[in-house]
Amino acid sequence: MNVLIIEDHPLIRSGLQQLLSQANSQVAVQYAGTFPEGTYLLERERFDLLILDIDIPGGQNIRMIESVRSRQPEIKILVHSGYDENVYAIPFLQAGADGYLPKTSSPEEFIVAYQAVMNNGKYTSPVIQQTILTNLAKHGQKQKNPLSTLSKKEMVVMHLLMEGKWTKEIAAILEVKENTVSTYKRRIYDKLEVSDEIQLARKASLLKG
Repeated sequence: MNVLIIEDHPLIRSGLQQLLSQANSQVAVQYAGTFPEGTYLLERERFDLLILDIDIPGGQNIRMIESVRSRQPEIKILVHSGYDENVYAIPFLQAGADGYLPKTSSPEEFIVAYQAVMNNGKYTSPVIQQTILTNLAKHGQKQKNPLSTLSKKEMVVMHLLMEGKWTKEIAAILEVKENTVSTYKRRIYDKLEVSDEIQLARKASLLKG
């Protein structure tokens, strides 16, 4: 079994290799410290599994999944990230990743995730599984891009928030009351399931692809 780890922290790479060796004694591991290095290897050798850190030098955010699939359509992709799974997990799974595992996970959870994706399954934490089930219950099986649920005015407010504008500034720009802007802001947060401007910027960037 051939595994590629795209991760720029040596200690994390070493830990992942140890866990992989525990899960499969026949595993062969190669490393890339940047995303371009990883794509170079993907173009030259077949891999069964890719473990991908999304905060990687040369990374392309969610577009990395499509880039990997264009080179090796059948490869299993397990995202291993320090980023908030509540913001990142579902968009990356929708983009084509087979699993999303937070770096705070235990070694035992890594083994479970590894076995799930290698057995043609999907893996997310129980928290994200519950989120997915809740969304299915609310919206049925058709999952809309949350950005499409924003009104034109909400989209304008969202972009102004992402530019770092305060509520008072946005109210002045749009010539509306501050409490009106606050109402738009609350609706945006609810629809995108975020709680602050940092999460908003990250999720909007992901959803735009």
